Amino acid sequence: IYAYYQNGNYEESISAATRFIQFEFNKATLKPTSFPTLDALVQIMNTYPDYFLGISAHADNKGDDAYNLRLSDERAASARAYMLRKGIPADRIVSHGYGETKPIADNATEAGRAKNRRVEFDVYLPGDPNPAETKYGPAPEIPAAPVQAAPAKKAA
Repeated sequence: IYAYYQNGNYEESISAATRFIQFEFNKATLKPTSFPTLDALVQIMNTYPDYFLGISAHADNKGDDAYNLRLSDERAASARAYMLRKGIPADRIVSHGYGETKPIADNATEAGRAKNRRVEFDVYLPGDPNPAETKYGPAPEIPAAPVQAAPAKKAA
């Protein structure tokens, strides 16, 4: 990632970042292999303090639609939180989850589903629209997590 950046190919460095962000299975916990990529993005954001970053996370079609939407939103937020901890101001990063609503490949195959499970990063200038919203439209509203019943109280 940083090699692209050092060579002046900023768009390629941002595009390459998409391939290197990974999470624990069925969780929004970043895998440590994602840290160098996010650190390179932090360096880019520090070098260009006028830029904003949009983070959009996507899922494949396996599982419940509402669950996938929540998980993708949590994953985008997790990548954002990492960068905030590294000092990027909160008003410069926006994150959204799109769930399985915007596939880029056929969900009928494992290879297609793997491509659809992704996190995308888009830089933009103040006053410009967030590129994710230009590509995909407004992020879907995230449904509330299902409420679990409280355990029954035992008789004394």
